[in-house]
Amino acid sequence: MDYDDIPTLSADALAALQSFMSEKQELDDRFAQLQENADEVFRNNQRITMDYFQEDWQLSQFWYDDVTAEFIAMRALKNTKSGDKIAFISSPTAYVAFRNLAPERADDAYVFEFDKRFELFKEQFVFYDFNKPLGFARADEMKEVFRFIVADPPFLNEDCLSQTMETVKHIGAEDMMLMIDTGAVMEQLAEKLVGARMTDFHPAHRGGLSNEFRCYSTFEDNELKWSN
Repeated sequence: MDYDDIPTLSADALAALQSFMSEKQELDDRFAQLQENADEVFRNNQRITMDYFQEDWQLSQFWYDDVTAEFIAMRALKNTKSGDKIAFISSPTAYVAFRNLAPERADDAYVFEFDKRFELFKEQFVFYDFNKPLGFARADEMKEVFRFIVADPPFLNEDCLSQTMETVKHIGAEDMMLMIDTGAVMEQLAEKLVGARMTDFHPAHRGGLSNEFRCYSTFEDNELKWSN
């Protein structure tokens, strides 16, 4: 074997890799500590941020920036009352923001997620795979119970949005209010499937995305208006 043919990293590349691995380990350790102390954290209404959760691009995870997350969470908070059920489907950033804004209403909100790190939230976590839109636990008891739903389908294609909206139709109450955050290319399909119209709100993500993202809704309020 000719060891001269084995590729090697430059000093700069090796340093960058070591820095990345060190940072990843630090984040993993922080999350493990959060898991260990979750009961105390929830009991004391301590703030949890998305900094505990690394984005997994293989799962098409791109976290909202703080302004976007809080805007969406405020729509849910201002358009519901205590006891109204709220679902955040594939939208953990907005879910975490809601809990931080209204810890007294933590039991009203549920996060539907494929990423099992969010099992951290115990009974408020629903393992969710959009490929099986009605295959989640407690699907029967959650039928038509959610007053407000936020959905952020993880992939920009017709199947993903259509199957997510099948879930929405199943769990949504008769007077449900819905926000969908997805690509601008989904405008016609969002209106066709659930009557959601494009709004003037532009969701933004921490790392920025090349695709144009828009928010669609079935309602307007003082701060969320349809754009057409």
